[in-house]
Amino acid sequence: MQTTREHWGNKLGFILAAAGSAVGLGNIWKFPYITGENGGAAFIIIYLLCIMLIGLPVLIAEILLGRYAQKGPISTFRDFARRHKKIWTAGGILFFITGFIILGYYNVIAGWSLGYVFESISGHIAGISSSADAATHFRELVSNPVWTLFWHFIFVAAGGLVVYFGVRNGIERIARLLMPVFFLILIFLVFWGVSLDGEGKGLTFLFQPDWSTINFKTVLIALGHAFFTLSVGMGVLLTYGSYLDKNDNLLFCGSMIVILDTLIALMAGLAIFTSVFGMGFDPAEGPGLVFNVLPAVFSIMPAGSIFSLLFFTLLSIAALTSTISILEMLVSTLLDETRFSRHHIVIVLSLLIFVLGIPAALSFGGWSHVRLFDMTMFDIMDYLSANILLPFGGLLVAVFVAWVLKKNTVLNELYRGIAEKSALRKTGDTWYFLLKYVAPVLIILVFLSITGII
Repeated sequence: MQTTREHWGNKLGFILAAAGSAVGLGNIWKFPYITGENGGAAFIIIYLLCIMLIGLPVLIAEILLGRYAQKGPISTFRDFARRHKKIWTAGGILFFITGFIILGYYNVIAGWSLGYVFESISGHIAGISSSADAATHFRELVSNPVWTLFWHFIFVAAGGLVVYFGVRNGIERIARLLMPVFFLILIFLVFWGVSLDGEGKGLTFLFQPDWSTINFKTVLIALGHAFFTLSVGMGVLLTYGSYLDKNDNLLFCGSMIVILDTLIALMAGLAIFTSVFGMGFDPAEGPGLVFNVLPAVFSIMPAGSIFSLLFFTLLSIAALTSTISILEMLVSTLLDETRFSRHHIVIVLSLLIFVLGIPAALSFGGWSHVRLFDMTMFDIMDYLSANILLPFGGLLVAVFVAWVLKKNTVLNELYRGIAEKSALRKTGDTWYFLLKYVAPVLIILVFLSITGII
């Protein structure tokens, strides 16, 4: 078991690393396509409201819990539960299982994005002229076991290499390097997309709300994505929070993470939709928007090969920062619970994650016929983690912080490091109310919705 806990070099390092954790495929891949499927601007407005009502309160609570406990998920729930310790310990173990399952299939998708960087460099995307051709090319690639397993392995190895060197020398250093590069590429893509002919349709789609497209299901979709995009509910932010200095301002740090995550999602939508509309394609293409439509967009737009290379590099960076954070949660947990070294844990976990991802990777080729409840192995891992384990994990955080820990303990930890505490009393009380009463109800609604109960 580790005797001394690593810490971030400074607050900026934590914010960049935590923002990198939150900024992942959900921002660049999922947010644009669910926005396209649900009417654009009206959906975005509801999404922003959901971020404030559920995302921010639970995110701050998870970071607060980590800093207060200075431990990983299992140790935190076991050591700080006043009663029912075995049940709460099981909750901490559930966080570990969730992260492990997510990495199993997430690295497969991340591998696709890295593979498409090299598809762009090789010129294979340049010859694609329609979304049908792009979809065919994508199916050929992901059904090839050599291609998909190779990039899956490369991505697992890349994440493991960063975590191998620890918090300050690995994760913080790579976040300081990659996040500014990420922003520069994204800003460039936004300006490029806005400069295209026909970009006005994309801007209208994103910023002119059509409320006729909104129904109860749309609200639940926005609520669910607001929750999932911030990496809450699997112990990642709890782990990152445990590396925080005791006097760092949690409200500021949490708000900055949410602002950066939301800003990046909106900028990604702006870059993608101005390009899609500018080239005359349909924005409501669903999950295939990135791999089945954008390659065709890039192939016919001015200097599209450069745009393609930059976009898939952007997607790969977003995926890498997220996989690093989940892997660090797993490593930190085992450092707390065992006597093995970080280096040994990282190597063994990376190998296990690669093996776990093999069925997910082969679900699009030779193992596509292997199904349970009419779902492939990839679909099962995705459904189980996103629809069941993550909402339940977020609910555990909200209940533990607001109902198990004492209110004075929680608010004192929230105000730690803030000079003018009296000026933030109303803010703290509002946050506590949202966390204790509003967030659990909304999370349960999301859970009931995505499992088909309502």
